[in-house]
Amino acid sequence: MKKRWGPIIVFFSIVVCLIASGISNAEDRRTNPDNLTIMTLNAQFLWDGVEPEEGRVDFPWKNSKTEAEEHMSEIANIIIRNNPDIVNLVEVENEEALNALNNGFLNGRGYVPYFIQGRDSYTGEDVALLTRIDPESGTIARDDRKGKSGEIEKSVSKNYFAKFDFNGIKVGVIGLHFLAYPNREDRINKREAQADAIRSLAVELHGQGYQIVVLGDFNDYDADELSRDHIDSMPITNVLKNIKEMSSSTFDDNLVNAAQYVPKATRHTAFYDENRNGYVNPPNEFTSIDHVLLSRELAESIESVAIPHNHDPREVTDHFPVVVRLEISSNSSGGGTSGLIKITSLIPNPDGDENQNEKASLKNTGSTAINMAGWKLRDLVGTHWALDSLGTVNPGQEVTILRHGQSMAMNNGGDTIDLVAPNGRVIQSVSYSRVEEEEVVFPAD
Repeated sequence: MKKRWGPIIVFFSIVVCLIASGISNAEDRRTNPDNLTIMTLNAQFLWDGVEPEEGRVDFPWKNSKTEAEEHMSEIANIIIRNNPDIVNLVEVENEEALNALNNGFLNGRGYVPYFIQGRDSYTGEDVALLTRIDPESGTIARDDRKGKSGEIEKSVSKNYFAKFDFNGIKVGVIGLHFLAYPNREDRINKREAQADAIRSLAVELHGQGYQIVVLGDFNDYDADELSRDHIDSMPITNVLKNIKEMSSSTFDDNLVNAAQYVPKATRHTAFYDENRNGYVNPPNEFTSIDHVLLSRELAESIESVAIPHNHDPREVTDHFPVVVRLEISSNSSGGGTSGLIKITSLIPNPDGDENQNEKASLKNTGSTAINMAGWKLRDLVGTHWALDSLGTVNPGQEVTILRHGQSMAMNNGGDTIDLVAPNGRVIQSVSYSRVEEEEVVFPAD
């Protein structure tokens, strides 16, 4: 079908060029170059606790560097457990807070942070990007065009778009945070106008040859029966419908909500303590307002979609991540040793003396021998096992190392163990929950 091009719109009022320190050319730092994992997470006030604090909204860790860092650590753990290549973060204070998260809690995991200053001075919240794959020309931007609904014209104060080339597959990513309160009638036209602005941007990027990903906190429900949440929450707006429809002249550019690949019983992304009793009262205090929308071509590459509910929404963030894993092959080596040495199993709770008998097995899955000098296994608190004693591991060879008194203890109650290359890059992360004696932990992927 012939594509219809609309008028060219001058769409950025602010362009933020953020060239990552030390990176002159686009790099691909994925741990698995044949897959692409995308995640969106509302981090619920990711602040650094350092003056001057932005916004006029109060929350427990505001003006406390110690408590803000504790919150950052919990958010980082969510990211580490899911190991995404691209992370859309909602409710970020500023560039300093984003850098504190990345440098202090995600160091060595291959992310480059991109912060886009928004226009919401009341909350001080912004959207931000962490990515292992550099955007085209290292540039992302906010789009300030206005959409329209009824007589209302409105732009999106918190958004960015970024253009990527995944080894020949061009993808336009739009991160957003829409106006809150899904059920307030006075916000119907305002949020629909925001949706119209994002729809227009997505159509424009698609016309430029990009497949589309729109993700973030939409503060609204999806009425589509295929992706409706676990309690069939119905929107009072057409926000999701209008964005997914894209250009009204063709079905070819329609977007798919990744939520449809999640079992309905677990399809909820946000918690609201409606009766203010301090308890979680399912199912009605959970809804889905965070979404990942994809072009049909990308949706056909979906390997899995998950909404992990493994943190307390009262203690960490009242939102849960949406994690989409795609099979997108790449011929790029990623500039490192990823894909060569891999953890194949862990035994955190062995029979006998744990200080001596905790065990990890690794395998060389590549085609060349690897000298393990300088490699290590590391836990979340930074203690580690040196792997130098393994010597050289030949292609296809699997080796096992015992703790033998090294400082890192694999916690029986659950932990995350990183495989760290000599250059400090985290090659693989294996997370597990409570284990029984002699129980073997295998990597999720």
